[in-house]
Amino acid sequence: MTQNTSTVSNPDRERPTRLEAARFYHSRGYVPVPIPLGRKGPRLDDWSKFRPHPDDFESLFGGTGNIGLLMGEPSGGLVDVDLDCPEAVELAPEFLPHTGAVIGRTGSPRSHYFYIAEGLQTKPFRDPHTRKMIIEIRSTNVASTVGPSLHPSGGHYEVLEARPTIVPAFILRDAVERIWKAVYTMRGHFPPPPRPIRATHVSDGELDAYSAAERFERAISYLAGIPAAVAGQGGHNQTFAAATALVHGFALPPDLVFQILRDQYNPRCQPPWSDTELTHKVNQAVSVPHDMPRGWLLKARPPRGTTG
Repeated sequence: MTQNTSTVSNPDRERPTRLEAARFYHSRGYVPVPIPLGRKGPRLDDWSKFRPHPDDFESLFGGTGNIGLLMGEPSGGLVDVDLDCPEAVELAPEFLPHTGAVIGRTGSPRSHYFYIAEGLQTKPFRDPHTRKMIIEIRSTNVASTVGPSLHPSGGHYEVLEARPTIVPAFILRDAVERIWKAVYTMRGHFPPPPRPIRATHVSDGELDAYSAAERFERAISYLAGIPAAVAGQGGHNQTFAAATALVHGFALPPDLVFQILRDQYNPRCQPPWSDTELTHKVNQAVSVPHDMPRGWLLKARPPRGTTG
């Protein structure tokens, strides 16, 4: 497959057929879905429940047409962060966790960042004034068009070859929301108001049920699955998200959060943060409002790790 794919940066490379692409995507654990040529979405009845068998691929994906992937639960938590404006594309490397699974199409390069983020819900983020899309989280009940499809404007999509990075859902959701707010601010508007506090919460009694040692152990386990910060690949936001998880998600005191980040997380970072920089990230996590209840990650399962 690697020798038979197209990229926007190298349009002379031979594109796979739709059938070849469908078989490749299926081998990755994704659910491919046929899309008519000239369309950006499926036209099958109940397409969100579509689960094709490989024996049917030739009849489904042979010939001409486009191809999409079912996002979210059907494809193992595959999520597409769709960047719908130039500002979002520009800001994405600064805010989004690093992933090698970035594709685009002719005329719109690097406009789709793919991750594995189980449990993340589909959510559009629009400009409140124009109602035009700024950025969108595409997950369960959504299909995203991928290569070798042809966009209605005439440009080809790239094939999704690289394996997406696995990230905790809340980290990716918060990164997308920060891009939305940054774009909104760049356009000369005040930042949108914060989201309301969720009705569900972890009670003080439930927090008391976890000893300090148990909170520490759970935090260490969770932190091990969070991608390390890499300079030039959204490292500042990645470390802030890790600090936020420990401060808010596990209800740990700031001094202990600093020690955990310094001893357990920082050695994986490239390059490692200074003590001053880590202290700043912890202080940010303490002071910035967070819409999830204190201690909410005590009930969550750890992320499964990351892939390049």
